[in-house]
Amino acid sequence: MSAPDNIAFHAASPTGGQGYVILLFRPEADGTVRYREWSSADYTAPGREEVVPAEQIKARVAEWSRTGWKLTESPIRIGHWLSEGK
Repeated sequence: MSAPDNIAFHAASPTGGQGYVILLFRPEADGTVRYREWSSADYTAPGREEVVPAEQIKARVAEWSRTGWKLTESPIRIGHWLSEGK
């Protein structure tokens, strides 16, 4: 079974401050991943879109996890999806 074409999750700050809704698109063969991000304070606003190395997303998720952010998807699952989706 192949990985889904995208994965979405919410990252909530441990302080109750700004969080993010993240939508990741299948990584490219070159290791980059396109993602769209919304502030959880205003997720109805247009999302910010970027293309970055998948490792950058993994590092960001790992940092959130390490610092107590609440994620609706496991950091392990997100990392595995980013690695498998290429």
